[in-house]
Amino acid sequence: MGRFAHLREDTDRSETVAVLAFCAGVAVGLAVGGDEIRDLDRVDGAIWLFVTGLCLGFVVYWVGGWALGFVVPRLGGAREKRRTRHVLAYSFLPLAFAFPLWLLWPWLLVLPAAASLVLLVLGLREVEGWSAARAATAVVLSAVWLATLVVCVLSVLGILHGAFE
Repeated sequence: MGRFAHLREDTDRSETVAVLAFCAGVAVGLAVGGDEIRDLDRVDGAIWLFVTGLCLGFVVYWVGGWALGFVVPRLGGAREKRRTRHVLAYSFLPLAFAFPLWLLWPWLLVLPAAASLVLLVLGLREVEGWSAARAATAVVLSAVWLATLVVCVLSVLGILHGAFE
């Protein structure tokens, strides 16, 4: 039985998922905030990381899970969006080490991010019973789907902005 096989069972994992999503949010916040976080005093930096971790973790988990939940069934996977979101959340585990790595050298954040992508592919492979290529395709197509939606929304906003000038 593989590491992700327990995700096939329908149990309550909400606390674990919340902690892992928070870790992902903190990692994204560290990557985006960069040196500006170092300029804050310790209390302000901790508050900024906590609030940012909560907000970005929520967005990464739900938007990323939504994209995977859209793509996975179209590639022949199960239609259980909750299970797909949980695979995504469990792939965030390496991001728990983002803060100490960021303190050492900010570019080290690439390592847990890459490990999370690998875990996502392995998790989808195991839970869906897919090949690694199909699981990687699901991850890539989800990213392309999200990028396409962002471009479309930004284009519409640009057109609307031009229409009101």
